[in-house]
Formats: sequence, structure tokens, C-alpha cells
Amino acid sequence: MGQSSTQQTILVVEDEFFIRMSAVATLEDAGFVVLEAKNSLEALDILSRHVETSILMTDVRMPGLMNGLALIAQVQIDYPAIRSIVVSGDTSAEQAGNAGAFGFVAKPYLAKTIVQAARDTASRH
Repeated sequence: MGQSSTQQTILVVEDEFFIRMSAVATLEDAGFVVLEAKNSLEALDILSRHVETSILMTDVRMPGLMNGLALIAQVQIDYPAIRSIVVSGDTSAEQAGNAGAFGFVAKPYLAKTIVQAARDTASRH
């Protein structure tokens, strides 16, 4: 917690307000710097302004033209250093991996599960 220089920045993309708030609070409590977006377009806008982002944690199903898997594919092209984690109740780990995701968390999840996924991803940077 005292190592602010090594704090990882995570962007959480989730259209459900309460799920997003909960994930943000959980990850902040775990020592991450957390940004949030409610859809893929907002996520891409935030990434363009926050080059320090190292992890993308995204839902798959959300409103807009681009779902979470398409977002990951785009982020891989635009920001190859960012590692992505898929959080979904409908997508398989295999589908997430095929889209280029580094990690996968099935919904519903326990708070510690997303923290562990974020730490695993951060530690492999």
C-alpha cells in the first residue's frame, strides 16, 4: 500500500452501475488506482487520456456497438502493453482468451476473486 510508485492503474468497464461501483471500491481497497467506464466508447476515450493504465477489466455484454471482447481486440491493437481481464456471466474463458484476454473471472464473483485476478495480471507485467 505504501508503494505509490508501483501502483497499477486499472480501467473497469461495466454498464451496471452497482456492479461497477462495487468493483471499483474493491480494487481501490486492494491498493489499485481505478478508472471506470460504462461502455467501450467511454473506455477508449479514457485510455486515450490515461497512458498509465496497465490493466483493463471489462464486462462483455454492454450497450453500444462494441462489446467487451471487441473492446479487448481494439485495445490490443492500440495499447499492446495493457493486459485485459474479462468478467462475464455469459462468456467462456476460452472465448475470452481467443479475444486476447489475459485473465477471466466468471460472474457472479467474490470480491477477492477480482482482486486476485488483478494482482495476477499486474505481477506478470
